[in-house]
Amino acid sequence: MTGQILEETSGSCATLTISQPARRNALTVLMWQDLAKRVRALSRDDGMRCIVIRGATPEAFSAGADISEFHATRATHAQVVRFHEEYVGGCLEAIATCPVPIVAAIRGSCFGGGLEIAVACDIRIAAADARFGAPVGRMGFPMALGETEGLFKLVGPAVTAELLIEGRLFDAQTAHEKGLVSRVVQTEAFERATIETVENICASGIRAARSHKQQIRRLMQDATAVTRAERMEVYSFADSEEYKRGVEAFLTKARRRR
Repeated sequence: MTGQILEETSGSCATLTISQPARRNALTVLMWQDLAKRVRALSRDDGMRCIVIRGATPEAFSAGADISEFHATRATHAQVVRFHEEYVGGCLEAIATCPVPIVAAIRGSCFGGGLEIAVACDIRIAAADARFGAPVGRMGFPMALGETEGLFKLVGPAVTAELLIEGRLFDAQTAHEKGLVSRVVQTEAFERATIETVENICASGIRAARSHKQQIRRLMQDATAVTRAERMEVYSFADSEEYKRGVEAFLTKARRRR
């Protein structure tokens, strides 16, 4: 059976599951395309509050790109360019630019393209059994520059060098210490921690959560070049009904506690 991206929506939240258990949830070209397509579709839902991306099995979030397709999809220069710029790059861009906050829920292997997907998400929750790495150099080729960029912005040059030049593999705790994941939880508490993370995101207003995501992404690009126009744009929340309802609800609760 070929791999697939499974989608489950519950209210204002969606879960996208990378599923190819026989290959540790490695992604085929069609899976890269489908994951991008589904993220873009969810991006257009103004009521969507949170998206979770996870692997189908405890053994792996994703082992990366499916190397069984190598000769068919990455054998020539033109194929390599298309694979990275269109398939992988397009998927990572869809995740990074999606206005909806995205959580990577990581168990088991998170390697190569799987690591790149996790890096493109906003929050990364790792079970204690998670493992991280991108030793692509051992296969004789570098990570594509557009893909290295996201990793570099998240963890900086030293950790990027460890992962790519040295080819180090990190356990979950090391990944947390290096800034690669947001937090680590015990395996038995992983599902509950993922649910709590989603609940915490959903406790914020949709507009507020999306603005915070946009601000963080913008500052990761260049924190020194924020313009007055960009600052003024954020203040548009003052005219929203969400802002008025949120403030009134907060004041009502405060009055009741007196």
